Amino acid sequence: MTKMADLIFSGYRRDTSDLRKRDRLDYWRDIICDEFVQLDCEKVAPGDFIGELHGGVGISDLRFSEVIADPQFVVRSKRQIAKSTDADFLISFQIENRGLVRQNGREALLTPGSFAMYDSTQPYSLTFKERFHQFVLQMPKDVLSRHLVNPEQYTAIATSARAGLGAVLTNFIFSLAKELKHVRQTSDELADNLVEMIAMAFSSSMMLEQVHTHSVVRKSLRTRILHFIDTNLCDPLLSNAQIAQAAGISIRYLHKLFEQETESVHALVLRKRLERARDLIDDPAYAGHSIEQIAFGTGFSSAAHFSRSFKKHFGQSPSDLR
Repeated sequence: MTKMADLIFSGYRRDTSDLRKRDRLDYWRDIICDEFVQLDCEKVAPGDFIGELHGGVGISDLRFSEVIADPQFVVRSKRQIAKSTDADFLISFQIENRGLVRQNGREALLTPGSFAMYDSTQPYSLTFKERFHQFVLQMPKDVLSRHLVNPEQYTAIATSARAGLGAVLTNFIFSLAKELKHVRQTSDELADNLVEMIAMAFSSSMMLEQVHTHSVVRKSLRTRILHFIDTNLCDPLLSNAQIAQAAGISIRYLHKLFEQETESVHALVLRKRLERARDLIDDPAYAGHSIEQIAFGTGFSSAAHFSRSFKKHFGQSPSDLR
């Protein structure tokens, strides 16, 4: 069996090879549950099982681990989540052979030179059909959420570590793991810089294009955008830029996200405002409110623009409706 090259040289190493064969898988389950989160693990090939884990290293709230092991099937179930207080993101960098990450209806096939993120508060599974080598970075969810809007949208999507910011991130993490003993920068500062780099890698334009080709992600993102619009509809400062920023995407991608819809984002906001204004004008409870007050109260900054838009959309003026 060829020895796979190590990335972590400090910390501790736990290995099943010194145990009796019948005890190895149970010990391996204990190892990975202690290092990561509560998991079920079964081997997927007959015969002996060998697994090696390097851990006990990291910076601040970020933990680094390295796994070199035989084929296995790993599951994080709802039952385990219900009993756990863990709330972490994990990012697996595939180094040798292949692995499959499943979460939220998506599948990420990891090959050497790719990585994927998954969420410990949602069920997931990891499948390895051959001996594999992975580097795993684990961090509290709130740490990444301070730098990246809605990081859950990026889970279980394979991302290239060979180009762009994905390559920069991977090279930096691997180099850092090897040189932790010699790093003089304060841990909190270094960890914050690393998390910022992770956020940039996931939110880069190339990554967004890759992520949002998944129909489930696109649908979820549109739903969140529509909810944000409904919640902020009466804010006269609501704009495409504000909507895009809240969704963690560019204005260009916001337009692309709605290009197959029947109306643009701007037209959608205008229609929703007009419909809300019509409902208020028609409501006896608002009989004491002037049309101008209703216009301003539904997000319009100009009474004249409101009247023109209202008549064009409904075929009658606001005063005629009243």
